[in-house]
Amino acid sequence: MKNASLFSIIALTSIFAHAQEQSSLIQGTPLSGPVHGFIRVDQSPYTVTDDITVEENQVLVVEPGVKFQFAPGTGLYVKGQFVAAGFDNEEIKFVSAASNPRHGDWKGIFITGSEPSEIRNTTIDGAANGLIIENSTASILSSKIKNTSSRGIYAKNSKVTISGMQFTSNDGAAIHIDSYSKADISDVFFRDNNVALYNAPLAITEVSFSNFENNKYALLNMDNNHLSFINCHVKNNKVGASSADILEKEIIKSVGGNETEFSKNYNDIAQALPASPEIQGVESRSINANDKIADLLAQSQKEESKADSTQKYWSLIGSATIDNHYHHIRTRETSNGRYPNTFQVPGFGTDISIYLLMQSTDGKSIEFSGDFSSDYWNHFNPNPVSLTYTDSHNQLVLGDFIKTGGDIYMASLPVFGVGYSLSLFKNNAGRPMVELNGFFGENRKPYLIGDRHPDIYKNYIDDGEAQAQRLTYGGSIKWAPIRRLDATIGAIYANDEINDPLFRDGGSKTSITNEPLQQSFTLYADGNFLFNPGNIELNTQIAVGRADTADVFRERAINKIFTEAGISTSSMAKLRQLMINENKINSLSSEELEEIFGGNTTLSRSQMRDSLRTLIKGAKALKKEYDSDRDEDRIMGLNWGSQNFAFGTSLYWKIYKTRIAANLKYIGEDFYSAGSPNQLADTRELGGNIEQIVTGFWTLNFKYLLNIENAANGNKINLFGLGEGTRWGLFNESSEWFEEHELDYERTKYIQNWSLGNDFKISSNINLSVGYNLVYRTQYRPYQLHGNYILEDGIYKDRWFRARTNMPTTMITDGSNTTEVDAERWAEYMDLSSEEYLASKFQERIYKNTWNLDLSVKAFYTTFKASGRWTIRTDNSKFHKDDLIDDMDLSNATWAKLGYYFGGADYFEHTYPLSATTNYTLFQNRFSFTPRFKNYKRNDMKEQEFTVDDNLEVPLFNRLLVPGISGSLRYLTIDWEDNGEKIDETEIDAIINANLRINHTKHLNTEWYMGGALYSRPDNKSDEYKDFFGGIRVNYVF
Repeated sequence: MKNASLFSIIALTSIFAHAQEQSSLIQGTPLSGPVHGFIRVDQSPYTVTDDITVEENQVLVVEPGVKFQFAPGTGLYVKGQFVAAGFDNEEIKFVSAASNPRHGDWKGIFITGSEPSEIRNTTIDGAANGLIIENSTASILSSKIKNTSSRGIYAKNSKVTISGMQFTSNDGAAIHIDSYSKADISDVFFRDNNVALYNAPLAITEVSFSNFENNKYALLNMDNNHLSFINCHVKNNKVGASSADILEKEIIKSVGGNETEFSKNYNDIAQALPASPEIQGVESRSINANDKIADLLAQSQKEESKADSTQKYWSLIGSATIDNHYHHIRTRETSNGRYPNTFQVPGFGTDISIYLLMQSTDGKSIEFSGDFSSDYWNHFNPNPVSLTYTDSHNQLVLGDFIKTGGDIYMASLPVFGVGYSLSLFKNNAGRPMVELNGFFGENRKPYLIGDRHPDIYKNYIDDGEAQAQRLTYGGSIKWAPIRRLDATIGAIYANDEINDPLFRDGGSKTSITNEPLQQSFTLYADGNFLFNPGNIELNTQIAVGRADTADVFRERAINKIFTEAGISTSSMAKLRQLMINENKINSLSSEELEEIFGGNTTLSRSQMRDSLRTLIKGAKALKKEYDSDRDEDRIMGLNWGSQNFAFGTSLYWKIYKTRIAANLKYIGEDFYSAGSPNQLADTRELGGNIEQIVTGFWTLNFKYLLNIENAANGNKINLFGLGEGTRWGLFNESSEWFEEHELDYERTKYIQNWSLGNDFKISSNINLSVGYNLVYRTQYRPYQLHGNYILEDGIYKDRWFRARTNMPTTMITDGSNTTEVDAERWAEYMDLSSEEYLASKFQERIYKNTWNLDLSVKAFYTTFKASGRWTIRTDNSKFHKDDLIDDMDLSNATWAKLGYYFGGADYFEHTYPLSATTNYTLFQNRFSFTPRFKNYKRNDMKEQEFTVDDNLEVPLFNRLLVPGISGSLRYLTIDWEDNGEKIDETEIDAIINANLRINHTKHLNTEWYMGGALYSRPDNKSDEYKDFFGGIRVNYVF
């Protein structure tokens, strides 16, 4: 086995593949199996790859702003306690992870714990059943549930409070209150649902201040139950109410203005609904035929009266977890000892998590959450910690929180500071008519030269790695005069300080930071409008923003010269150092040069240094150009112009069984907002999606998205993005413009994405999904082919120059080797030596085709899943000026020596995920096996990866003891050819963990665990280590 650099080979291949790898699942932090404690927003979004479970006597707390993306067929099972408490402007989202989401993609959230759960300020989208509550208690407040295929909320033998909710586009029933359940429903809006409210036999449902509009059936009421209305409106529905019993006068009075006010086909409607959800392993309360609703109602009133007499003014729920653990790390031996450990902090450590929610009887709440950790490297690390007070008009947040809003101006803004919101008046939907919001705090804490890096063991902050403190200020006013309209205007200001930060130690003014110091200011407006026909939802965002300092000019110069030249800018701090001091180029190591050039091994070290000097000089000249062009209209220290503008709009329209969505986005070249720091500037986006329910079991989806990068060029704004080098961007410029800008580095890039999906619900236990995706990327790039007349490079060895029968030949002597070649063809090639180039005007054209097949089958207490993914990447690029070489049929390897390797990054990848999840009374087990194969065209490179995971739990003695064992194995091998020699590398990751959970009481449990991990890297020994760990975790639920 030859020891070679895998990084350089992969990077060399990747330099030809600029499009990101795409999967049928939206990417995020993987999550599966048992979960408890906190789900933090800093790692959001999370992709749920298999069912996640909150076990008995455990609590799961989700921070505001977290987004869960559920793979098809997965769900969340809560056997303990669940708290998902978002804020008005920081919702928690539960959505599908499918790239083309469908109704019913994921299973839903199943709550069966004995402790009360709370869901507040959340969105649940695209589940089969949004929330299923059985044998439990839950409060669902100020949330949205939409696009479910069976039920929005389903309650059986449970007590639920549903308030401030919106239910839209649910295919089954938005709310289904089943037997032995009591539901208090208030301030709820139902729209575009099949059945809005389904009140089953032996259910007690009280509804107040709610509206039912544009539903197929607003009310479905069976017999032997209780249903009451207070100040509700049922109008503009296909059928107002269908009831087996005579409705109360207040209900009859509320029904009016529907196509059909009342109907008697309640049985037909109920039977047409999907079957009621069932939870495996949960014993459902059987219906007693002798039970009467009058008796249940009297019993409920008696229990409430008793509870009122003993209820405290403040109630408390929450949890506390203390985890004491130990890690022993062993790295590979060297001649002088062992390689340094930079992977895991060794020794003892402690993690503490606390969540407390206090609620008063008059609607006030106080919420505290905090994570605290301590180990050898970070002696005390409180992050995050937050305290929130909320009442009917005010919300005050102290500590860590995340501000969110529209994508173009505030996609995500972490803040450590203070936030305040004031709500005034009420509109016709009972919502605040006016909301005033403000915040101030630290968006980014400073890292000073010489400090320990808080996240990397044994790493100290060096020059070029320092980080400035970023303080952010912001405020907004929201006006919502009616339910169908709201408008928000606001501002965000941010400022970096390294020398004199607020309440922190400062560093030197000359410190080179890992990101440029900057000052930014953004103004934005955001509006939502719901209008007829068909209740079209329209969102529009508009913003102007700027960030400018000399350091930002320097970064833009580097971006323009390096990024658009196709060279990696992963080490931006190093590149800024070189702009300050060019002499440092001479001292760059091979590793540093490789990091900058992305492993482009076709250049020697001296060639890389020469290229750097040329590019740095160009970047400096470009910086001067920025300064001279943009100093004329400075306002408040910032530059403003037409390219500081950003705009976005989206539309959603449901027409019976058809759903149409569209979006449009424009981001100016100089637009910047501290609330969306990772947003790519100078882009346009246009997309649409059509979903059609063809039959009861078949749903068809088509999606198109056009992304345009580097849209503007100088004064050529390219407003619509479709005409490069034009002002309006509707038609292409004249050929003269293309000639002038042929070798520009930042030409417009077009990325088109087509998706076609088919979902088949074959039965209640079998689902099939078939899909196809095509990504096409095109861009003119400054590549040229140049003649290579160095014999050592072996151009003459190409098959094109082989001697032909009965044709003249000539002999080429290269050292001691003599080769006979075709005289005519070789002379034709050599005659081109005087040409400036052989081919030019290069258009990159990359296709990536992906097919996917997913099958899910439920049987024998187990959900089986089998999938297939097949991806082919094809390079069909072209030099439009190629008359000189049009007749030459050279190999791709030879073209690479002349300047471009056609198809060098082409590959075929196929993956086959398989899994089985078993939920049986005696045990629970999750098993998955995923083989993956990838064949590259270049260097005959092949990847083979096999991943196996298993997690087994066996409850004993009525779940007093729950022993478990889990393990995972990953095996990766890569082989390729280098100058005719076979090279291969291998990686092995093996992890095993054994644990025992003891449920001491209903509120207290302990977990004892130990295990080991091996990360084997036989070809890169410095990256290999072993981790032996163990610990005790104590969990207490209030």
